[in-house]
Amino acid sequence: MTNLIETLQNWYTNKCDDVWEHSFGIEITNIDNPGWKVKITGTTSHIPFNINIERCETDWVIVNASDTVFEAFGGAANLSEILSLAVEWIKEEKT
Repeated sequence: MTNLIETLQNWYTNKCDDVWEHSFGIEITNIDNPGWKVKITGTTSHIPFNINIERCETDWVIVNASDTVFEAFGGAANLSEILSLAVEWIKEEKT
């Protein structure tokens, strides 16, 4: 997971310009299912995709990614999977 965190940190750091970070960024929060929510804002030109996987009651991932916002939810043990999808999204821009 270190590479995922480092990639997100580098992406965030590169976006920060004393203005951008006041309105946009990365949010990682827990939800009461229990699980996780990850939201990334402040970017453009990314490839939209949706994922809805329910392997079991505790192992699930839902992603709604537009060209400007990545939003994902998942079970308590799915954070690294969500972060991996987030990194994939920020790396792939529309051509």
